[in-house]
Amino acid sequence: MRLPNHDGRLQDNPDFEHHLQQLSERASRFAIDLNDQVDRDTKEYFIGGDAIVYKGRLRPEGTFVAVKTFRFAHRGDSTVLKVSCILSRLPDYYADQLVKTILREVHVWSKLMHPNVLPLLGITTKFDSTISIISKWMSNGNAHDYVQDPKVDPRPLVRRVLDIANGLQYLHNHHPPIYHGDLKGSNVLVSDDGRAMLTDFGLPFLISLVFTMDTNATNQSSMNWTAPEGFDQPSLTAEMDVWAFGMTALELFTRQPPFHDIKKCSRVMSQIAEGRMPSRPSSDSTCFRMTDSWWKICRSCWEHDPSLRPNMLDIASQVKQIPVCRNGDGGRDTD
Repeated sequence: MRLPNHDGRLQDNPDFEHHLQQLSERASRFAIDLNDQVDRDTKEYFIGGDAIVYKGRLRPEGTFVAVKTFRFAHRGDSTVLKVSCILSRLPDYYADQLVKTILREVHVWSKLMHPNVLPLLGITTKFDSTISIISKWMSNGNAHDYVQDPKVDPRPLVRRVLDIANGLQYLHNHHPPIYHGDLKGSNVLVSDDGRAMLTDFGLPFLISLVFTMDTNATNQSSMNWTAPEGFDQPSLTAEMDVWAFGMTALELFTRQPPFHDIKKCSRVMSQIAEGRMPSRPSSDSTCFRMTDSWWKICRSCWEHDPSLRPNMLDIASQVKQIPVCRNGDGGRDTD
């Protein structure tokens, strides 16, 4: 296999190109192949850990969409590292099964309907010789960036965290259950009417296993939100999502990632593995939103034993009982 070029494309790999073509052809049977219906603006984009999100348009109606193009090359000290592509190394039968699994995940996501889950419109393989997933464009961006704006009223934030709980509850109650696997503020988008909408669940996790430097490695960009059992097992669980929900609530209340004061990933992993959780933030740092009730919910999400964590139904019920707090209440619950 050749090294990827500067934009992460895998070149001169006929096996890989064959599987991409196969993926596109099968996607058309599910009416989720958008190869001939989407354009992207290469001047307007956001770079994430494993993908670049471009602003695009659907033809012929011209609807704005997000084009998330997965990239499987990483740059370090001007050196592009070699990326192993599982599809090109697998026997045809297993590669075929993996393509089917990706398609199944895309098809399932495209059928989900919930006000707090971002709709998936389809996929395309026309850009950069890789896979792109197409979803609705959210002009307010992600929740982490959204709460950084000092002009944003902090009071509705409790409702948005409830939105996250409701979205997770919907996914976990789906048949079969769907687990997010990478919940954090940057993977929650804010709609035009202020709703929180979950994105980047299931499928990105699967695709990242298809193109990876190390299939057993934890995603370091999500380390701070990862449950302790997530360091040892590649599979996703509802309990891991619950843990991440508590960390995401803390992140949005404080406007900072959990364990933000620890710079080394190895130290973050040690803290989590040893059960040393973040300290309760001050009332001032959270605009008095981290009330006793909220802190209790967060702590319950961080039980080291997964079986002791509440489920999302219980969490959503508890959140609904929390009154909106007033500035200056010292972090106590108010009416």
